[in-house]
Amino acid sequence: MKRKVALLLAGIMGTSAVLGMGGCGNKGTEELVKKKEQTSADTENTSGEKTKLVFLRSGTEPERKAYWEKMIAGFEKENPNIEIEFQECPYGDDFETKLNTGFASGTAPDIINFTMASLGTRVPLGQYAALDEYVDKWDGKDDFMENALNLGKVNGKIYGIAVFPDPRMLAYNKELFKEAGLDPDTPPATWQEMLEDHKKLIKKDDSGTVVQTGFAMPTSGTSMQHYMSIFIEENGVKNLVDEDNNEILCNSDKAVEAVAFMKEVADAGVIPFDCSNSEQDPFGMGTAGMGIVTDQTYKQLNEGALKGKIALASPLKNTQQATFCGMSFMFMSGETKHKDEVWKFIEYVSSPESMWTRYEDLGTTPIRESLKEKFIEQDPETNQVIYDSINCGTGSPKVPYANSVYNIINEAMEKVMYDVETPKDAMDTAAEKIQEEINNQ
Repeated sequence: MKRKVALLLAGIMGTSAVLGMGGCGNKGTEELVKKKEQTSADTENTSGEKTKLVFLRSGTEPERKAYWEKMIAGFEKENPNIEIEFQECPYGDDFETKLNTGFASGTAPDIINFTMASLGTRVPLGQYAALDEYVDKWDGKDDFMENALNLGKVNGKIYGIAVFPDPRMLAYNKELFKEAGLDPDTPPATWQEMLEDHKKLIKKDDSGTVVQTGFAMPTSGTSMQHYMSIFIEENGVKNLVDEDNNEILCNSDKAVEAVAFMKEVADAGVIPFDCSNSEQDPFGMGTAGMGIVTDQTYKQLNEGALKGKIALASPLKNTQQATFCGMSFMFMSGETKHKDEVWKFIEYVSSPESMWTRYEDLGTTPIRESLKEKFIEQDPETNQVIYDSINCGTGSPKVPYANSVYNIINEAMEKVMYDVETPKDAMDTAAEKIQEEINNQ
């Protein structure tokens, strides 16, 4: 109930801020507000003044800051009548607070680079603008990777244009495969093949402690829900929750079957680790034959002690091939007075040229079909898998209670891994808790 009140108040505050800026004179109709804004824009153009846009991005990584500064410089050169004020803020609570304060006070940024998970919270409050009127006329629409475009949708409307994909992929250690008598050029493609390879890769010391495992299956941590998402989707389940109708799927028969398989892998023999801490991951430490990695993690590992020893494999499947794929997007503020100018910037950073610059500067996978072959040619063995993983990836459920779903699933998975509850009991309990969250919206 507290969350429901908080969201309602945030929506009222955001709406009040918009009305407060637009309600001039004694005629506060929507038509007059629009006319005033248009007149103001026309005055700026004819007077030679620049339109100023505020761009806020999540994160403070120096290399990404340098990339954005390059993009802004290029855009301003092509659009001398538009000035962009660049801001950044650390991920997590700091960023959420900055956005909340901006929307509550009527000073929200015009352009926002943020995560997929934010769609579920901010779209219902009107804080992100629908982009369909621009996308429908955009010549880049048909060239954009279809799945990447779809991940930015809520209830059939496009609110975000994908910019930084974050797929989860199966990686394997070719050296350990060879030592175990497995073909280092033939990674598993199905659950059954993975389980068989997993068992062959397990090594134990004299006391029976596992010192090398097959698949690095975590036993705790805040990313357990990502692992569960991967396996349930490979078993034909849409997501932890169906965002279209709030149907809870984590305790469906297929989902429970997937969790039971994860437990079977763990029971065969794993090195327990907390997936919140990448330094504990047995795959990265060279003591696991297979593991789940991001494209950035894979590149880092392949430049260190595991260089030349590891490779990527196509996503596993049981009933279908699938994986988890996070994504950050470019969003247009629902309160901006400069929608056309904001779209110009989004369009600019989504162009083939800007995407390729992202790849060259940051290693980010370009998500335009026209760049696919060029991208794969750079590293055929690796980049094909990355592209395929993005293409079949599903992200976080875009619901207001997404964070609660994550916490509930993480807790349930830990109970399964430590034999506190069976997969079915744990998921049934999780479903009950998620339903409480839905009821409180």
